[in-house]
Amino acid sequence: MSGIVISGYASLDHVIVLNGDIRPGRTTTILSRPEAAWPRVGGGPAYVAQAITKAYSGMVHPLSWIGEDASGEAYLEQLARSGVACQGMAKVAGARTPISVLAYDPAGDCACLYDPGMSTTIGLTEDQKALTRAAEWICITIGPKIVTDQLRTLIKHEQKLAWIVKNDPRAITPEQRAMLAARADLIFCNGREREFLESTPVGTTRPGQIIVETQGRHGATFQRDGESTFVAAEPINVTDPTGAGDTFAGGVIASILNGAHEPEVFGRAGMEAARTLLLARKSEETESMKE
Repeated sequence: MSGIVISGYASLDHVIVLNGDIRPGRTTTILSRPEAAWPRVGGGPAYVAQAITKAYSGMVHPLSWIGEDASGEAYLEQLARSGVACQGMAKVAGARTPISVLAYDPAGDCACLYDPGMSTTIGLTEDQKALTRAAEWICITIGPKIVTDQLRTLIKHEQKLAWIVKNDPRAITPEQRAMLAARADLIFCNGREREFLESTPVGTTRPGQIIVETQGRHGATFQRDGESTFVAAEPINVTDPTGAGDTFAGGVIASILNGAHEPEVFGRAGMEAARTLLLARKSEETESMKE
């Protein structure tokens, strides 16, 4: 076994910046629509996979689902252009590729309009199961409940599990939450998700389990075996930070896959991955303002 698979929902993102709130009965002007983000590959698996692929030379496969439509082809084209393998991407007959509209207001808050495009009853294909069996690591992001159950059945004792927590009761049952909290070797969450995580009754956890709590622009805390390490971030002001958290997680995982053991080392790798993404966004925003 080698490499990693990352499961979860795909999304072809469309980013806009507004001059005010969206309110029924009123027109809101779009101030900018960055060309590089109309559309742009999104969803947890894509961001995590892109960050890992940039720093790790082994097998990296996002496991996700798109429709047999033009948006799905655009998604695969962008994903492949970023160097990510697409064998784990399944086309679902008769479905639409999931899309999101990410609308940022002047205060920097984001409203997300999401079209899942397909049934929530989708599961792993035989090809996706084969990739999962061959992987050293399995990473679970927000995705179909059926897939989480399938992965729970497939995972072997010797395989490592990373879980990127999302507080979405529609996508995870209390039983799945408890299973992941106990079985995961590596858990990522933010402060609010930490409360969600700690409200879960958990029995014995995996030896050496690492919990990573991100603290936005300030940095992240890594906890393992009762010890805590804080790694600071370099604050970068951008309008659209979407994907920075998943990119940070990908950077951490890539460093661990490359043999890092110390939180300071893989923590800084995660911060650098997120920093690279945010600096690229800042450059795109600067160019967009010139248009």
